[in-house]
Amino acid sequence: MKALDTYYRWDGNTLILQLKVHAGARGAAWGKVLGGRIVVHVPAAAEKGRATARVLKFLADEFDVSAPGVQLLYGAFSPQKIVKIIHPKRLPAAIALPPMPE
Repeated sequence: MKALDTYYRWDGNTLILQLKVHAGARGAAWGKVLGGRIVVHVPAAAEKGRATARVLKFLADEFDVSAPGVQLLYGAFSPQKIVKIIHPKRLPAAIALPPMPE
């Protein structure tokens, strides 16, 4: 999959995000942008897909979409992930994202 120039890209009403997951954190939270990826901290362990599942739930909550509205495109067992969020109802204030294009 082609890397994005930045950590996000709009594709119609779908948001594509490049993530770097920091597993084993104290809580779920946004981090800094590093190397073209936005860091997401999650409290789950990086084993048996637990951190990935927790990231997907965190994103669904943050963007106010149902669980199927967040889809993993790349990185099931890697800290580097690419996800798509279908028609997000909310953009988190903690990260700088432009609104969905008209």
